[in-house]
Amino acid sequence: MEQVHDKLFPFAEDKGKRLDIFLVNRLSAISRERAKTLIAKGWISINGVVIQKPDYKIKGDELIDVRIVQEVPVLSPPPEFIPLPILYEDEHIMILNKPAGISTHPTAASLHNTVVNGLLFMNKPLSDMGDPMRRGIVHRLDKQTCGLLIIAKDNESHINLLKMFKQRTIHKTYIAVTYNTMAEQSGSIDTMIGRHPVDRKKMTTKTKKGRRAITSFRVIKNINDATVVALFPETGRTHQLRTQLSDRGYPIINDALYSKRKPQFHNLQLQKMVLLLDGIALFAYAIKFMHPVYGTPVSFTAPFPVWLKEVLKEDELS
Repeated sequence: MEQVHDKLFPFAEDKGKRLDIFLVNRLSAISRERAKTLIAKGWISINGVVIQKPDYKIKGDELIDVRIVQEVPVLSPPPEFIPLPILYEDEHIMILNKPAGISTHPTAASLHNTVVNGLLFMNKPLSDMGDPMRRGIVHRLDKQTCGLLIIAKDNESHINLLKMFKQRTIHKTYIAVTYNTMAEQSGSIDTMIGRHPVDRKKMTTKTKKGRRAITSFRVIKNINDATVVALFPETGRTHQLRTQLSDRGYPIINDALYSKRKPQFHNLQLQKMVLLLDGIALFAYAIKFMHPVYGTPVSFTAPFPVWLKEVLKEDELS
């Protein structure tokens, strides 16, 4: 529902007119029947008092407030065939391996090519709390990031998962390949994150405002002028990993939003990796939490995408 307000002040010649006729004269493209309907619904007030009599006579010194409640059509994302590998499913949750290039959920500006469209095509039951654009969605992955995504199939699971995210009891592991060689082998990045003051598509840690963001990291290996790093976010801010790494001088490879550097390398492994990338070099690899209904510990890992296999073997994670 959307409300439109219009404040009207009668002219001298309006004195003595019926309220419904006054509204027809002053509001564009409105019939007398429509004016009577607005009055009957209580959407017209005069000097702060709701008037529901169309034959009310204008005195000439009133403030007339018109409040029109317009029905805003609810946008519904269409079902679309989108390959979404399901790694786990039970009655309450699903674990997807989201490909890069697919948004997590639609927006009013972009209704297509998202995880939600794909799930609707598969006719999967999904939680339906709040925004119909986000059915089943309890957390997001950026469009150009691939990897694990939890989907809630019912409202009980949705509520419990949101609580766990808020309490930071859902533990995620990402793997990124960044430009430059990291000076520290492990540590924690603890910053504030807010919207960039100039480029509103970006976030920045160079702010005193915003929200606190915490990420632990461990370098897995260095390859020439690049670093393969495991990331363990404790919070889930927008672009958290991308922003924190970039602002420390280690932007994620192929992330054009946070680095203007072209992904060109002399190393053959890195060259092959770049050719195979269909997004940015960031992968949501593992997740563990308590099942939102059964209360049992669960953990999942996604198979390495082809680009990551060029620079890392799974046994190198230990």
